[in-house]
Amino acid sequence: MHIQSIFPPVSKADWLAQVAKDLKGAPLESLHWQVSEGVIANPLVAAEDLPSPLYPLSETPNNWEITEYVFAEDAALANAQALEALRAGAEGICFHLNTPPDEAFFSVLLQDIYLDYIGLHFEGPVVAENPSLILALLDMEARKRGISKTNLRGSLHYAPLQQAARTDWRFLADFVHMARVEFPNFKVISIAETDILAPEASLSDLLIHAQTYIKKLSELGVSPSVTAAAIQFNVQIGVYYFVEIARLRAFEILWLNILKGWSAPLEAPVIAAVFNPAAYSDAVFTNMIKATTMAMSAALGGATQITVMPYDEGREHLTEYPKAFARRIARNVQHLLKMESNIHVLNDPAAGSYYVEHLTHQIARASWEKFSAAQ
Repeated sequence: MHIQSIFPPVSKADWLAQVAKDLKGAPLESLHWQVSEGVIANPLVAAEDLPSPLYPLSETPNNWEITEYVFAEDAALANAQALEALRAGAEGICFHLNTPPDEAFFSVLLQDIYLDYIGLHFEGPVVAENPSLILALLDMEARKRGISKTNLRGSLHYAPLQQAARTDWRFLADFVHMARVEFPNFKVISIAETDILAPEASLSDLLIHAQTYIKKLSELGVSPSVTAAAIQFNVQIGVYYFVEIARLRAFEILWLNILKGWSAPLEAPVIAAVFNPAAYSDAVFTNMIKATTMAMSAALGGATQITVMPYDEGREHLTEYPKAFARRIARNVQHLLKMESNIHVLNDPAAGSYYVEHLTHQIARASWEKFSAAQ
């Protein structure tokens, strides 16, 4: 028996009539949520409001990387924390470096870590000021171990447009070209969100920065495809579950439009999802729940790597448990999403949800309008 013989189709008009009746005179618009100036979340979206048919944004599963932050002030302590994380299921480490390391420091920092097996990410003032130093040290460490640099993957959180008053474009062109040849699986340009109050504003800023890098470097002989391949986007995830899913999906659409405009290969953006620090509160155990929904929205939205902030981040004095326990819980949130929910084997699982699709299209349209107005 066909399902429609049991549950006949219901038109949007029928739904609206029933909702109007249940609202008892209140306007249908009272159910709308003004996400931002250019985006309104409408719970009453039907198939007829969207392009038909709907397709997933990707044909391949999104097996994101479980990443963990390690502050590398002391090389031995940082190494111990990194090994603890990796043995417990982390798939990538992001080392935060405040002071320039030398070869000895770097060797201790990476001791017993299988460099060609995990994601290697570096951030902090050292990376901002001298990104070449990090790749040079990686080069030396790889040579000592007999590892091909082409087997190393990761990123440098190097954002010259956001970190300096004046960008040295010639250096950046040489640096991107060198990295493309020597470290082809490293992202060496980082573009991070700076304002997430309005989703369309934050996404348009990411596009503006990416467009600037592509344009400036193309003038110096770096092809748009090479520049695009060097870029990683760092996106902050907040607590608005469906909005965050839609934001990431919208950004993928927008990035593909940028690539199309430059006749570059159409490849999904590399998105490192990090948590918005303002999302957590002093209710530390409630933060565990927030961490789960935030990580899930990042995974469903298509993030390439996800870093879950420990539930007591900056609030260690409010809990009696050791810091290692909080890191373990943060790690396990992603293990639940992968090993029990199997989200990583799905391609664009939010596709086809009328509510999410409508939000995605609104955010994408508003972001593109802001981006176009700035060109």
